[in-house]
Amino acid sequence: MSEPKISMADLEHIAKLARINLSESEKTTFLPQLESVLEYLDVLNQANVDNIEPTYRVNDQKNVLRNDEVVESFDQKTALSTAPKTQDGYFVVPGTIRK
Repeated sequence: MSEPKISMADLEHIAKLARINLSESEKTTFLPQLESVLEYLDVLNQANVDNIEPTYRVNDQKNVLRNDEVVESFDQKTALSTAPKTQDGYFVVPGTIRK
């Protein structure tokens, strides 16, 4: 077997960056698994891709966006007419940030 690609210190650093708290048993479980993933990446790195152009899409679609055109839209009163609750010309929704 080749030299390890990742050390315990590397794993601990990655976990810290990801803000994941790992127990000692999880570290010993995940280290060989991560090593296995890195070994597989070496297999992919051996693929000859010299004459292959980069692929940005996997199908032949080009731009699927519509043209940005100004069209008639609702006035404020119509837009708010079906809202369950409004106040001073705005939608009223439950708060998501609490002090």
